[in-house]
Amino acid sequence: MKIAAITVVLAALCISVANGQEKMIKSEITQITVFSEGAQISGTSSASLQPGTTDLVIGGLSPYIDPSSIQVTGEGNFMILGVNLRNNYLENPIESKNVADIKLRIEALTSKIEDEKTAIDVLKEKEAFLKANYNVSAGKTSLTTEQMKAFLDLFTTNTEAVKTNILKRTRTVKELEKEKLALENQLQTTLEKASLPTGEIVVSANATGAATAKLKVSYVVMQAGWYPSYDIRVDDIGGAASIIYKANIYQNTGLDWNDVKISLSSSSPMTAGSLPVLYPWYINFYTERPRVMMRGVGSYKKAESVTAMDESVMAEEAMPSAAIPVSINESSTSFSFDVNVNQTILCDGKPEVVELQRLTAPATYKYEAVPKNNTSAYLMGYLTDWNKYNLLPGTANIYFSNTFTGTGQINTAELTDTLPVSLGADKAITIKREKRVDYSSRKTIGLNVVETRSFLISVRNNKKQAVSLKLHDQLPISQSSNITVEATELSGGKQNDQTGEVIWDLSVAPQETKNIVFTYSVKYPKNQKVILE
Repeated sequence: MKIAAITVVLAALCISVANGQEKMIKSEITQITVFSEGAQISGTSSASLQPGTTDLVIGGLSPYIDPSSIQVTGEGNFMILGVNLRNNYLENPIESKNVADIKLRIEALTSKIEDEKTAIDVLKEKEAFLKANYNVSAGKTSLTTEQMKAFLDLFTTNTEAVKTNILKRTRTVKELEKEKLALENQLQTTLEKASLPTGEIVVSANATGAATAKLKVSYVVMQAGWYPSYDIRVDDIGGAASIIYKANIYQNTGLDWNDVKISLSSSSPMTAGSLPVLYPWYINFYTERPRVMMRGVGSYKKAESVTAMDESVMAEEAMPSAAIPVSINESSTSFSFDVNVNQTILCDGKPEVVELQRLTAPATYKYEAVPKNNTSAYLMGYLTDWNKYNLLPGTANIYFSNTFTGTGQINTAELTDTLPVSLGADKAITIKREKRVDYSSRKTIGLNVVETRSFLISVRNNKKQAVSLKLHDQLPISQSSNITVEATELSGGKQNDQTGEVIWDLSVAPQETKNIVFTYSVKYPKNQKVILE
């Protein structure tokens, strides 16, 4: 047996054989590796060859194939002469498979709606007949009291049954029309997809005699990718944190991925793999250009702020289902999650959530507050040993004591030993930051102005246990030798000379209030202006 194992990259080979006969073959998808942007699809094909040159056409592929990513290897007594990529505008598997099915469902719904409307018309005629007979009978004076009562009972019963039936069928029509409208919208979307061409990979193969060709094909498609998200749960501040690591897989490649093996990679082949080059960086003095005032045409609209949720949402306490088995493979530059249960990812751009891991991370907890910006005390969890879990940056849903406290960002790009996670504000700790008016002043001394700002920060612990609280505030930082900033009272706070941040590490007993005095002064020339608030 002669083995032909030739990897062909389309960018390097564009050979075509003019006299080769074409043979349509199908490629069975064996695995899809999804990157943060794009996905690599691997498949196998086989075909019987006659002596001479044959163009094996692998059709029904995505129209979003990256030509430079195509690789083909062959096994058998033949030779691969070249590989080409083309689009087929005449055939579209979406149209043949989905459009006809949706049209049949719409036709069936249309028939049901017509039947219901016909039944409603018949009932309305019956209702009119009953009313006409009632008018005739009511005008007769020969009817006895018993006969009139029996007639009224019969009329009421029949009329009620007819009206109830009309109401029920009218509601049915409304539901059927709603379902029909949804299908019509789906049909429109499918037709738009069906207008896309299909990709075809043409493999030119040459055999000296009858042979069986086995092909392995791989290529990268765009319009696909995945991104991580997390559920982080903490039951109490004395225990570890539970992390549910999830993958959100999406694709809009033109074809559904049905029951296929999925692997999720942290690498991104769309990003250039070469080392960046540093070019000379020239600087010069900056000269501000004069501003030209324009009389406005149009209007200015103030951006509306987005407020966070005011109320917590209770999390469901149902027992979690078992996680999908996932294998983790690591290389020198990336890692991947191999999902061991085949997945179906529809071509609709909507993310399919797949659970990757359930982790337990050691954590320490501490309250922190920045009263200058917000007077709430936030319970912070600091996850240790997080870097061994292959976490990627993403959004996290935070749960504390089975209560949803909000969403946050997991920023694994920071080179820190602990991963901070906010578990939400604790209303049992109240904080106030008030300006001490009597100790704040503005004085002119010689050629300078000295402004003094003083604040009283009060922390009240209304909980039944003591808490540790890290309090943050800041001093202004001078960017001129003519401006001098001096901290005159920090109440034991630690000052960072580079950033101006001041931190107090407090231990507050139950029902205790602690007060901190924070005072600083700024001196600058009196003919200049400095904004301190």
